[in-house]
Amino acid sequence: MAPARSRPFFYRAKSSEKIVALSFDDGPLKRTARIMDLLRKRRVPAAFFILASRLDSRSARLYRDPLFEVGLHGWRHRHYRRLSPRSQARELDRGVRRLQRYGVGTRWFRPPYGEISASLPSLMKRRNLRGVLWSLDSYDWRGYRGTALLVRLRRELRPGSLILLHDQSLPLRDLAALIDTIRGMGYRIVPLSELMKHPSFYP
Repeated sequence: MAPARSRPFFYRAKSSEKIVALSFDDGPLKRTARIMDLLRKRRVPAAFFILASRLDSRSARLYRDPLFEVGLHGWRHRHYRRLSPRSQARELDRGVRRLQRYGVGTRWFRPPYGEISASLPSLMKRRNLRGVLWSLDSYDWRGYRGTALLVRLRRELRPGSLILLHDQSLPLRDLAALIDTIRGMGYRIVPLSELMKHPSFYP
């Protein structure tokens, strides 16, 4: 059971349906457009959690495709537990304003490193943001590739899983193999918003 202060965060859907969602952190980056191209070809929805300081008018156009949903990943990739509440609020506000400036709306926030400070839930609530974490870390950021990545996926995948991936870490061939593996196991990849219609399972 998660501590009470973590309750505003979604981890995994409580569902017996074989549905999962994909999420990508740390964009926009040069590779983001190629990731999106592959997802479009496979007709796979995904949520992208943006570092708002990287967003500009050109990259903002990437996120207007209805196949993709957007969350805020902060202004920069900061450790929120090391920041004062005032600094956390500033990071959130700068991020939200940047997304709004470029017409990229969001109602979700995923803190960098998945760190939940004591003050973060109330700061998010005042800004109408719901927290989103994940239930299956692909470990692409640790260098998991090919067979190692797919073995982890097969072992950890559950109905309602929310999978953590990264724009800069996952080779396109591994993303294609991951999609094929998920579907081969009988799962359907759905938008994060659809997954979040279910209650959240708390670890």
